[in-house]
Amino acid sequence: MKKSILFMFALAAVLAGCDKPEKQDEKPVNVLKNTDYTGTLTVNASSGAFDTESVKVSFNTTEKADSATITLFQVKFSPRMPVSLDVTVPGISVAKTEKGAILICDSIVPLAMGGEYPNYKVKGFEGEIIDDELTFSLKFGTTPTSYQGKAL
Repeated sequence: MKKSILFMFALAAVLAGCDKPEKQDEKPVNVLKNTDYTGTLTVNASSGAFDTESVKVSFNTTEKADSATITLFQVKFSPRMPVSLDVTVPGISVAKTEKGAILICDSIVPLAMGGEYPNYKVKGFEGEIIDDELTFSLKFGTTPTSYQGKAL
């Protein structure tokens, strides 16, 4: 009887010392990696709102992931605009949060067609990345513009 009681205590001590496997929750998404998105660009021109579906946006961070560049591919800012442009917004500040990242840029000159476009200076850029979604709003010159997309 004594042996079985000792055996039970020894078994309990061994089992208590074993590590329980941790639950494997979903890994958090690395929101600060270079990612392409597709979504809707909305331009609120004086003639009214203009939506463009399936706009590809590329998000690229610096090595330190403290700033980023966003490139909008083949966009028009008016239904009457004769050509589509690739527009790059450099120098966006990135701050990591618990849920993702906050994107901010007060004022920067955008790039398109190989040069700067100071007449369409980006003002008030505010955005965020949460999981696989990128959203932002800004003004190109005086034209309010926003984007909402999902990672490809």
